[in-house]
This record gives sequence, C-alpha cells and structure tokens, in this order.
Amino acid sequence: MDDCPICAKHRGEGPLAGGPEIWRDDLVTVTHKPAGQLPLLGHLFIEPLRHAPHIEDLTDVEAAAVGSAARRAAIALRAEVDPELIHSAVIGRGVAHFHQHVFPRYRGTPDEIPWFETDGWAEAPRGGEPEIAALAERLRRYFTAV
Repeated sequence: MDDCPICAKHRGEGPLAGGPEIWRDDLVTVTHKPAGQLPLLGHLFIEPLRHAPHIEDLTDVEAAAVGSAARRAAIALRAEVDPELIHSAVIGRGVAHFHQHVFPRYRGTPDEIPWFETDGWAEAPRGGEPEIAALAERLRRYFTAV
C-alpha cells in the first residue's frame, strides 16, 4: 500500500526506515527500532510483508509466521541480553499495518515501571547505530539456525 509507512519501511523508504533488519522470509520481517529514537536495546518489531491492517486481516499462514518469529525473537533476546522478562504486545493504533512489539524488561527495572513503559526507564540500556547493529548481528543467528 503506497501510503502505509510500514509498507514504505519494507521498501527502505519513509520515516520508519532505518532500524536494522534481523530476519525476513517471504511472509514476515523482524527489525530493531531505529537508532534515531535512541531506543531500548532489543525493542523489536515483527510485521507481515503484505499490508494487513489488523491481526484479523492476517492469513492463518501469516499469523503462524508472526508467532514463530516472535518466539524466535524472545529466545534470541533471552540469550543475548539476559532480561528479567520478555514482553510481546500488539499495541499501536497509529499505523494501520499489523505490527507486534517484542522487547525486554531489563533486570533492575523498578517494580513501579509498568510493562508498557519499560523503555521509559532512564537507566534502561539504549543504543545508537553501533550498539543496535552489534545486537542485531547477534540476534540473527537465532533465526538462521534450524
């Protein structure tokens, strides 16, 4: 869809482009949140390549691919950043293209920080392009292994 920012991202265009791609097959992609937003290290997005506005718009095969990618992302994050928890949520209403967030809750995050605001914790590990690229490289091997 030409006016969808996530579809544009998949083409390497638009304001959402820039987060390194960790994995892609013919149905879904896994990317890291772009460095320009100084994100929480390990904040990943799982998105179908086909434009599907909402979860109910996914085909059964796409939904299974999203679920498998989310599971692999959680396994990779658990191994590489040793978080207290891994959160997974479909929360955005701002862009009508299904996207699932998978992100760590780092050890030491204060209990009063809600799960959906873990990236708002000032002491959470964040990264620019070099740190994100290094983490993305480590995460990729969890998607290529059979």
